[in-house]
Amino acid sequence: MAGRFWREAASLIIVGSTPSSVKPHGICDADYSLLFLKRSQKSSFMPNAFVFPGGVIHSSDFSQDWLDIFKKCGYTASDLLKEFRNPSPLPEFYANKAPDSILPEVGFRIGAIRETLEESGILFSSHLPGNPLEQHDLDHWRRAIHKDATQFIRLFQEMGGCPAVWDLHEWMGWLTPTNIDKKRFDTAFYITFIDTIPRVITDNKEVVGLQVSSPSVILEQWYNKELWLPPPQIYEISRLVQLSKYEELNRFARWRGKMGFDRYMPLHINACNGLLAVMPGHPRIPVVQVDQQGRIHLHTALDSRLVPAAGVHLRGSRPSTSPRMAAPS
Repeated sequence: MAGRFWREAASLIIVGSTPSSVKPHGICDADYSLLFLKRSQKSSFMPNAFVFPGGVIHSSDFSQDWLDIFKKCGYTASDLLKEFRNPSPLPEFYANKAPDSILPEVGFRIGAIRETLEESGILFSSHLPGNPLEQHDLDHWRRAIHKDATQFIRLFQEMGGCPAVWDLHEWMGWLTPTNIDKKRFDTAFYITFIDTIPRVITDNKEVVGLQVSSPSVILEQWYNKELWLPPPQIYEISRLVQLSKYEELNRFARWRGKMGFDRYMPLHINACNGLLAVMPGHPRIPVVQVDQQGRIHLHTALDSRLVPAAGVHLRGSRPSTSPRMAAPS
């Protein structure tokens, strides 16, 4: 059903290792950074927002031509199925794919890698027969792929190698709330780890800026209204804050990625003094009051300190407590 009302998309959380730093109040910051891209103010969806790279998937991301590319790298369709299919129930954006498509777990990862290249100029590739592409060659392919997504297939047919789908781990699925009328997306979030986030070149069209920073730094900027983050980014960053070590987060992500997707669609509650985005299934559904003029007020008993931990996002509240993540022992 989601495919009828939500466009399917893929997004990539890029984690780069960095030296840890100490904040003025003596708390050690994370020893990793995240890549955020700033959307253009002319964008029809989330203008001016800082987001993770990603975008709408394309039918070519699921083309059978990819099987020949992976085969040249030593991987058959059976190998890919064994590597990426887990026993968890398939999310709808995986289960609704046509039988003649490649494995959806692979196709969505290809889409996330393609969109990341288009938006940031970063190419996640593997099994390259020679040196990485020179910058001018990468720029050429980037422009070509932006005009025609099928050119991503041609890139690997000519260059050799294949998209580094093994480096992307399943993280979370997010559905745009139903009160958003113009555009809604059913987005698969993946996470990947690299030693250092490379040079990023924005296209100055869809993406007009970037930021590389630790989770705590960008959350502080959002709280101080220095920039704007959409609710999925706030929630995910709030989770990442709990793991300050690059290796620990990497280990957790690899373990978590084998468990399949959870999918969230916030329930938006508009009130005259704020907006709540309530996550499905949470027991602490906030109490609201309606005055004699029919205006909705948030119940004063709602403690903003519980907001992130409760799976509820209150615009303007500081995410002092984050949704819990437990790394494997």
